[in-house]
Amino acid sequence: MFEIHDDFLNEKDFENIKSVIMSDNFPWFYREGKVNPNDGLPALTHCFYDNNFVNSDKYDLLVPIMDKCRMTSILKIKANLDYKRDDIFKTTLHSDCTPPLKGFKTGIFYLDDSNGKTYFENGQVVDSVSNRFVQFPQEIKHGTQIQTDKNRRIIINFNWF
Repeated sequence: MFEIHDDFLNEKDFENIKSVIMSDNFPWFYREGKVNPNDGLPALTHCFYDNNFVNSDKYDLLVPIMDKCRMTSILKIKANLDYKRDDIFKTTLHSDCTPPLKGFKTGIFYLDDSNGKTYFENGQVVDSVSNRFVQFPQEIKHGTQIQTDKNRRIIINFNWF
């Protein structure tokens, strides 16, 4: 059901992705809500791909991940940036597509280490470890426990068939 892969990419591909996305020049965009527009959690995101369109000139940066996962039909690829919180806070459990699509997969690629976590409706928890990729069926609900130890936490979220 869940697949967790540490040291997912070779060092060169990982450092290339990390250096671009974690740079001071990477474009982040404001969203009114993190999980949904009315949740009161402003967010910074970068959408690489959505609704059959490439939305970013940085899309090709992610080809090593897409190739390794054999992504043939992509729904959405989006990076999320979480700011440090002083208290432990969890977002609402959710599926990335509403309604969830049977047979589709969700993957989360972690760019940095922090005490932030991804938690799942079945109780499983995945720590934020750089160059880790977790893959699971798209209909499984997940959420974020926002980090308290680092100024930012960046993940890239993939939805595909």
